[in-house]
Amino acid sequence: MKKTILFFWIFIQSSIVLFANSFYIDPTNGNNNTGDGTLQNPWQTLEYVINNNLIESMSYVTPYDPNNPQLIIKNQGAPIKAGDVIWLYSGLHGEINLSNYINTDYITIKNVTNENPIIKRITLQGAKKWQLDGLDVSSEPYNTYINDKLVYFVTHNFFGPVSDIEIKNCNIYSSVSPWTVAQDWVNKASDGIILREVDNVFIINNTLTNVKFGVSLWGNNIQTIDNTITNFSADAMRLLGSNNLIEHNIIKNCYDVDDNHDDAIQAFTTGGLTIDNNSIKRNIILNYEDPNQPLLGPLQGIACFDGPLNNWLVENNLVVVNHWHGISLYGAVNCTITNNTVLDPTPNNGTGPSWIKIEDDGSYIASDCTVKNNIINTLSVTSNTAIGNNTLLSTFTDYSTNFVDYTNYDFHLLATSSSVDNADANFAPNKDLDNIDRPQGNGYDIGCYEYPLPLNIDESEVLNNVQVYPNPFTNHLNINNIPIGSKIKIFDVAGNLVYKTKTDKPEVSIPTFKLTQGVYFIQIINKKTITIKAIRHKN
Repeated sequence: MKKTILFFWIFIQSSIVLFANSFYIDPTNGNNNTGDGTLQNPWQTLEYVINNNLIESMSYVTPYDPNNPQLIIKNQGAPIKAGDVIWLYSGLHGEINLSNYINTDYITIKNVTNENPIIKRITLQGAKKWQLDGLDVSSEPYNTYINDKLVYFVTHNFFGPVSDIEIKNCNIYSSVSPWTVAQDWVNKASDGIILREVDNVFIINNTLTNVKFGVSLWGNNIQTIDNTITNFSADAMRLLGSNNLIEHNIIKNCYDVDDNHDDAIQAFTTGGLTIDNNSIKRNIILNYEDPNQPLLGPLQGIACFDGPLNNWLVENNLVVVNHWHGISLYGAVNCTITNNTVLDPTPNNGTGPSWIKIEDDGSYIASDCTVKNNIINTLSVTSNTAIGNNTLLSTFTDYSTNFVDYTNYDFHLLATSSSVDNADANFAPNKDLDNIDRPQGNGYDIGCYEYPLPLNIDESEVLNNVQVYPNPFTNHLNINNIPIGSKIKIFDVAGNLVYKTKTDKPEVSIPTFKLTQGVYFIQIINKKTITIKAIRHKN
């Protein structure tokens, strides 16, 4: 019955890869001996499908010769081919180990809706055009801790390069719960997503929990967007290549378990690596959420100690770390650091407070850099760095007079903050960390958040006396003086409808605890329309 109900949904979802053939794997109801991969007769595990050569692809003649790469057909006549989709049901699917599978079109490995397939680990070497979507990756459900790499994409001397890979919507974890003993982290934690000399990769909307290293980007043309790394014991991200983008990720809760100096985002040029033309934008970095967290230690923010670094853009990031290195670029040339909020959660004690630093690195002289529109504790830059319109805050009193609720890491600006309307417009981005348009008032604001005007009313379509409060709001939003029979709609900044109702009362109280932090547009529709902008803060 379950598969009959899902049939229509799967037919619609086949548009993921146009004209793709679909194959199904079900650890509960499948059979490796008699299955043929159809919806009615699925295979049992993905590991079986791979190990029994049921995927047709191409492979390099081995050992791989970079000067004369030659491709031959691999597993000719196998049922799964380039462009197909492999649908996985809940259960244990074993390991994904794809060595020398070079596809001419993407093969997608994806979860059936509301199903949670669990992969022990994923290794790609000599692979091209694979899409991994909606998978759980962990060894813990297999009653073991591999203490290794959970997801590993590696260019291999024998099998050849890895490129054109997408991994998205995956849940990657060493353990469901964080360990409270350092030796457990050392002996049991695995790394999350590790790339080694891999190009053209999309890492989108993944959740990584209780990992050693989070995401390591050794390669070029890699986009890492909308991922969350919660609880890590080494570096949350490493950036070891060029033309890469790290945008709108959340990094939080560092566990200090060994001698590694832990970084949220680190880059270096050891071994002759080139790390140019990189962008780090709209990320949230929190040393910790709970000051009583076990194994709490210092965390360096965006730390790049080995030059040269050419043409970097670091903007709209919130970096809250109890360390000197908030944002540090050594040997930086033509780099721009703008509209970041970089603060120590405990500026009056401990290691810190946090700085933005531009400094020479041995023979690499920092030059032609710009540091503007940032909120910081301290600033340390070379004499040839262009600076201006930065706000320096050094005490809790400074925090309380500028931010909504610094004790709960809400660093949105108060209307009275000195950072409002005082940024250099020539260097301010057009959006802030919340994706709010800049500017909102008479000028651009300093820091990663733009203060949103409480009301943004189309005066040609005003409904008189409508009031929306409190604004900013938390768990409830009240609307008064509503014309009888009005429709109320709430949209997020991307234009998605997140709430709607119709009221025959002049007052309503809307529960908003399910809404995430950010900006929303409340539309009250009667004969005319009023649109009111409101912002939700943390609880």
